Amino acid sequence: MIVAIDDATFASLKIRMPFPRSYYGKVIKNLTGAGAKLIIVDVEFTENSDPDQDYMLALAIQYADNVILAGKFVTEQHGEIINQYTMPPIPILLDTGADWALINVDEDVDGFIRRYLLFQELATERRMPISLMAYEKLQDAGNGGSIESGDGDHIMLADRRIPRYEYNSMLINFRGPAGTFPTYSFSSVMDDYTVTLPEGEDLDYFTDVYLPSGTFKNKIVYIGATAEELQDNKLTPFFKYKGVQRKLPGVEVHANALSTIMRGDFIKTQSGWSVTLLVFLFAAVAMIAVNILKPFKGLLVVGGIILFYVIISIYAFINQQFWIEITPPITGIVFSFVGSVLHQTLTEQRERIRTRKSWQQFMSKNVIDQMLDSGAMPTYGGERRELTVLFSDIRSFTSYSEKYSSHQVVKKLREYLTEMVDVIFKNDGTLDKFVGDEIMAIYGAPHFYKEHAEKACLTAVEMIQRLRQMQKQWSQNDEEYFQIGIGINSGKVILGNLGSSQLFDYTVIGDDVNLGARLEGANKQYGTTIIISEATRKMVRKRAKVRELDLVRVKGKKKPVKIFELRGMDNLPKIEQDLIIDVYTKGLRHYKEGRWYQALTEFKRVLRYFPTDGATRVYIKRCLDFIENPPPDDWDGVYEFTTK
Repeated sequence: MIVAIDDATFASLKIRMPFPRSYYGKVIKNLTGAGAKLIIVDVEFTENSDPDQDYMLALAIQYADNVILAGKFVTEQHGEIINQYTMPPIPILLDTGADWALINVDEDVDGFIRRYLLFQELATERRMPISLMAYEKLQDAGNGGSIESGDGDHIMLADRRIPRYEYNSMLINFRGPAGTFPTYSFSSVMDDYTVTLPEGEDLDYFTDVYLPSGTFKNKIVYIGATAEELQDNKLTPFFKYKGVQRKLPGVEVHANALSTIMRGDFIKTQSGWSVTLLVFLFAAVAMIAVNILKPFKGLLVVGGIILFYVIISIYAFINQQFWIEITPPITGIVFSFVGSVLHQTLTEQRERIRTRKSWQQFMSKNVIDQMLDSGAMPTYGGERRELTVLFSDIRSFTSYSEKYSSHQVVKKLREYLTEMVDVIFKNDGTLDKFVGDEIMAIYGAPHFYKEHAEKACLTAVEMIQRLRQMQKQWSQNDEEYFQIGIGINSGKVILGNLGSSQLFDYTVIGDDVNLGARLEGANKQYGTTIIISEATRKMVRKRAKVRELDLVRVKGKKKPVKIFELRGMDNLPKIEQDLIIDVYTKGLRHYKEGRWYQALTEFKRVLRYFPTDGATRVYIKRCLDFIENPPPDDWDGVYEFTTK
């Protein structure tokens, strides 16, 4: 069990470290009186303090005659000179005849403690650590603090054969996280009827509780620090236990080491040759799995082997205290798997490059990637799929191009198209083609995703934002700039490699594609920038901010289609929401119901704050026309598109 210098001790005693050494003497005296079998002090008394305090501690140790004191092994390096020596307890304590041993512990390279030193060598002397000294004393086999060598893989301590992990260390079989051993506060063991603690803390706990219950009778007791501020807490394999991170006090490291020796349940390890054999065996299995089963199935096989090996390793460790090396074999199988996959991938990549070079002059990069991923070569034909198309066109670009040299036109067009295509690719669009200054993009192909309409609308909004930035830059350079219109429609189209047997292109065709193109052109009629169809609007209604533009019938079609202006994909400024959306919609409702004067009133409210709003101007003109020349009685509010 542990007598801990913990936070409760500091709270009860109302002092900080270092404690007067008479306190330790009092605890040792009380433990002796309580019948403790062995008292192991994990506190260094290697320097003199107040002589009276040292004397009182020495008296308690001499009275107990079952105390092991702590010393340490020191290594100092000055340049190339290494000086090693031990620091035993002060002479007055050694004169009591008490044994002393080392409390040094070694951390692994990751800062964790898994090993316990068996001895430290200094010249011809081997000095043992404190828990080995404790075991020797318990077996009444005093050997003066030295230790016997056994054969190459173990040492002998009294009657116990201790397997070596390294030359001078063994593995600790930890019993659990911090607090696994019964732990009692240092101040509570001091607290008997002869000691007066600060007000509220003097409960005579030792006299009234520990002594009557025989708490310490025939027990091995370690005295040491557990408070975090004393910086003697260590990282151990139980640092993260059941979701809780907690270091193990150094005194409990020594207690776990003694428990391992006393119970004899040492952790055994593999031989070096068996580890090497496993590494080569696992590497060969990974290589064969990749070559025969291909990477994915090979990964499943390799993953299964690793899982089985880990389960076996955990079972062996828990039930047989046998530590099977996990890292080297798993590292071998992983590196072998990765290397085999890499070799296979590089081979396939060379084939992809060869195929790409053969076909890149005939098709776009997306088509080649789809072809290579599927393993199917392009053929004439396609499939019917629901997706979204986007069309964009520069307004009056013919007039613009006639004003400037071909070099200036090409430069400006390249700059514009580069920015727009960047936005398309950013939103997962597929660039179908350029037709002069017109852009056609597809969303939801070659690889389908259900957000195709939303991504197309995001693209349209970002294209306008990017164009505004370019216009600002052109204006600062005294360059003329232009406007664009965008049309978006969603629906079922024919998608695939379409064309002749000599040359085909990855594209889309169908009525819904044609409607998208016509919506782009309709922007000129309504003075808008982005028009989307009713089908697209339904798919983005939760996010898109739109207003209804019209109910139109395109050329060659009988069924009318509602069209909408896309104002944005986020919340609009309040004045825009109130007027452009709400008031305008109210006016449109009056218009549909033939209340021309009421509609005019609402539309003029919009125009008062947004005098350039194209859609509002269109409806004001229509209302004035219908006031002068009313529509027929069977008027259905449909506007006929007479051009493509």
